Amino acid sequence: MQEKKFYIDVNGSKQNILVLYEELSNPILLIVHGGPGSPDRPLVRRYNSSFTKYFTVVCWDQRGAGLSFIEANTKEKLTIDLMLSDLKELVLYFIREYHQDKIYLAGHSWGAYLGLRFTKLYPQYIKYYIGTGQGISSFADEIEKYNFVLQEATAKRDEKVIGKLQHFGTPVGMTYPNDTEQARAFVGKLVHKYGGYIHPNSNLNMRKYISLYLQCYSKHILQVLRGINYSVQFLNPEINKEDKISEITSLDVPILLISGERDFVCPVQTTKRWFENLQAPFKKFVVIENAAHMVNFEQPDAWNQAVIQTLKD
Repeated sequence: MQEKKFYIDVNGSKQNILVLYEELSNPILLIVHGGPGSPDRPLVRRYNSSFTKYFTVVCWDQRGAGLSFIEANTKEKLTIDLMLSDLKELVLYFIREYHQDKIYLAGHSWGAYLGLRFTKLYPQYIKYYIGTGQGISSFADEIEKYNFVLQEATAKRDEKVIGKLQHFGTPVGMTYPNDTEQARAFVGKLVHKYGGYIHPNSNLNMRKYISLYLQCYSKHILQVLRGINYSVQFLNPEINKEDKISEITSLDVPILLISGERDFVCPVQTTKRWFENLQAPFKKFVVIENAAHMVNFEQPDAWNQAVIQTLKD
């Protein structure tokens, strides 16, 4: 595997690109990272490099994230429309510079939110859309998260957690009867603790996760952390404001969705319900065992094979 790292100008912003490849003539697979603001190139290099046999893999540090974060970013308000515009410019760059007619687009978590909205807007540029940890609706997700945490706390006989959940009450949409902001933060923290983010039986853990970031970004790690804080500050409230993904009922390109069986960051139950009603030329949903929200890195062999086999078929 070979790699190239470089900056390109995207709508007036210098953004960093990592290209992993064996043959640059292979089809482009653009991976849109999660977060917001959490670049995934350390994980892609470690766990998904087998793709380079079939694709030219593009890892993009988005505006305000990773090596694309600069101090000037903090004077700029990030919006989803701006991120969609950046993604369009990036796709057109690789279509033009690498002599492609269309590309393959893969998004994870926030990247799946952005990628799916982009695919709906610009199907003429996309051969196939692959969504992993595909969030659908923050409004529908909260009850799934709450019930998961309550079930786990009950099984563990954690009376302190049960008491807190009873105080907050059962959510309706994203609103709890008591202390909504505190309740959402508490439930989100427990989703991670109880394995809804990284499955306890998976190949990944936080120690490996952090180690790979430190190896990849080394002296730039503070830049990466600042980018995460900056991106979350602006983009998360906008994501939660409207149910934009729920409004998508059809796509004009084939779609593959992959979820970990225990994903409760973007609960797999909500994703399945949306997917069942989606109209598309071809659609496939894969659930991988012993994995949660980070399924593409928790069970990389199974995830890689699901993607490669589907795209080859």
